[in-house]
Amino acid sequence: MGIQTPVRMAALLLAVCAYASASADSSSPAQWAQWVQRQVSQLPASRAIQAEQERLLAQSRALSQPLYNPSLNIDYEDSLDITQTVGLSQTLDWSGKARASRDAVAVRDQLAQLRGDKARARLLADSLNALVAHAAAREQLAAAREQEQQLRDLTDLIRRREQAGDVGQVDAQLAYLSLGQAQQALADAESAATRAATTLRQQLASQQPAVALPAADRWQAPSLTHGVVQRLPTSFDLQLAEQQLALAERGVSVADKQRNTDPTLGLRVGQEDGENLWGVDFSLPLKFFNTGKPGYEAALADSEERRALLEKTRNDIQARLDGALSDYQQRRERWETWQQLTGDSLARSDTLLQRVWQQGELTTQNYLQALNQRLDTRLAGIALRDAMQKAWVQWLYESAQLNDWLNQLANE
Repeated sequence: MGIQTPVRMAALLLAVCAYASASADSSSPAQWAQWVQRQVSQLPASRAIQAEQERLLAQSRALSQPLYNPSLNIDYEDSLDITQTVGLSQTLDWSGKARASRDAVAVRDQLAQLRGDKARARLLADSLNALVAHAAAREQLAAAREQEQQLRDLTDLIRRREQAGDVGQVDAQLAYLSLGQAQQALADAESAATRAATTLRQQLASQQPAVALPAADRWQAPSLTHGVVQRLPTSFDLQLAEQQLALAERGVSVADKQRNTDPTLGLRVGQEDGENLWGVDFSLPLKFFNTGKPGYEAALADSEERRALLEKTRNDIQARLDGALSDYQQRRERWETWQQLTGDSLARSDTLLQRVWQQGELTTQNYLQALNQRLDTRLAGIALRDAMQKAWVQWLYESAQLNDWLNQLANE
């Protein structure tokens, strides 16, 4: 075989740079989005999130109930005279404890809704990441199988040519070694595909996605990539921190009301020695020993802590949003640059490399190196797209826009 010049070798390696994108599927992004939404809503984890939200709302309703129930008092006394009375007593909420508690109920309801929404968004993000990882693992496995089969065919061809005396032992050994290395790569790809399928089954209760992922150019939406300042107020964590501060402030009011005592008023009627009687009872706890001041001070401290945590949370979330958006934009740029560099040459490079090698213009060693570089380039494309899609999911989760994106796709 002829000696390969640097110019020709560079041209061949450039021809290697391309990517066989995800297998074509007749399904539309709308079908995929609708399937994901339906599948996630039917998961046991979704039902568990709803049940937890209902539990929190029920607890909130319990706190909105009146503090005191009336008491029925029956008294019978048999001494010199027989006295029989029946009465009702009621502790009066003069200090407004129940009203203060009801003011906190609305905040608790909002917290329960936010916690449920965040949990559902996390479940959706994990499900999307599982779908992305599954698709990438399947493509990596397909690439490894294709490479292994190609090397196996090459080895068979070289074996026949070796027997005919057309190929030396060095070329044959190189082909055998490359095929042996391909076994390890194929085993790793098979293991990764198995793990991805297991994760998908755990996350989405599905052996196989019913609909293929949308094309890579659909994992973007200009309307959903507004600046961090616009998306900061919609963050689940920031809204939770704001509501927790509001609840703590309501707690200060409740603790202040708890420092006040409430009187109990009772009315009784009956008979004493055959004569009718009636009476009124009035009692008021005296706060000589337990004034309730420590509880009030604790509520004040909790409110100050929540206020400080809100500021910290705002800074943390702004940093996370900046990082998530920047990471997505960078990975998107790297993916698009990779596409521009590779074009459609990867799909054609297999035939090109084989023809040039068979014509003797490429040594067996260089041919095997080119095949390995072709595989590496293909795997790099898969990894770039996988990372870009996961970064998109992370940005949408941080900015609370996952459902917005899926709804856009579903309504197309």
